[in-house]
This record gives sequence, C-alpha cells and structure tokens, in this order.
Amino acid sequence: MPKDKSCIERLKNRDEKTQVELINRFNSRIFSYFRSRIKGENSHEDLVQEVFASFFKGIENNKIIDDKYIAPYIFGISKRVLYNYFYKKRKNINIQKKFSQTIELFYNLKENERLESENMTQITNKFVDKLSELDKIILKEFYLKENKIDEIAELLGKSKHYISVRKARALKKIKSEIFKQKDLYNIWRR
Repeated sequence: MPKDKSCIERLKNRDEKTQVELINRFNSRIFSYFRSRIKGENSHEDLVQEVFASFFKGIENNKIIDDKYIAPYIFGISKRVLYNYFYKKRKNINIQKKFSQTIELFYNLKENERLESENMTQITNKFVDKLSELDKIILKEFYLKENKIDEIAELLGKSKHYISVRKARALKKIKSEIFKQKDLYNIWRR
C-alpha cells in the first residue's frame, strides 16, 4: 500500500484499491479462522463478509485512527461475529426445543383429556346456540372473524359500548351455564 496517506485515511475516503488490498490481505486468514471453529457448515463466507462490512462501518464511524490497529480491530470483529453466530445458533436450538416440547405435549394428550376437550366444545356450542341471534353474531364476529369491537359496532349499527356489554354478558351466560353443568356432572359422579 502506498505510504503517502495512511491506510485509514484512504479507507475513510473510500479508496477502492485500498479496500481490495485490505480484503485480499485478511480474507484467507479470517476464512481459516471461521473454518477452524465452525465444522460442517458452509456459512464461512457469509461470516467473512459480515466482518468486512463491520470493519468498513467502523472506519466510517472513526473507531480506529492508526494503521497499526487494523489487524487487531479486524480480528476483534471476527471474534465478535463468531460469538454472535454461536449465540444465535444456540438460541435457535433452544427455540426449536421449546417448540418441539410444546408440540409433543399437545400430541401426547391422553385419550380421556381429548374426549373431555371435545365434550367441553360440544357443551359450549350447546350454550352458544341458546344465545340470542345478536349475541351469536357478536361472538362470531369477535372470536371467529377476529373483528374489533368498533368494527362490529359499525357493522351492526350499534355503539361500541353496547357491543362490548353484550359480548361480556353473553360470555358470562355461557360461563355460568358451563359451571352449572360441571357441578351437576360432579354431583352425578359421586
């Protein structure tokens, strides 16, 4: 690299020749660093690009001021990129584990629990059928179509408060009927 200006100054001025020389100088070493620490994956080149992108951004933000700090700065970035890679990978593995455990729990429900759930659905549907047509429409729009209270109010030509109160009362009716049924069921089982 020519010595008339410091390498840092040329990089700040976005001298392409200096950028290419710097990349050629450190590319294989950084690639080897990642390849020696990450086995069985082909993400090394992406990580090397991430290092250089961070380096050039650091140059723009005046993170280093002297040419003698270029190598330590690049390898410091490489170390941080590697750490972030493993952190993200571990985080993804933990998320996948939690997801698979949730799915496993869901599918490992005992048969009687599944039947009880189906019975609850049937009971709930029975009580929903007993509601007025307006209450059925409100619950259907809110829970099945996922409309907001103000959208339902506009659809039915009623106030938001009126719709909100009707929804709450309908749910309270269903809940009280379910508890009555559950109490009757528990008395019958004794």
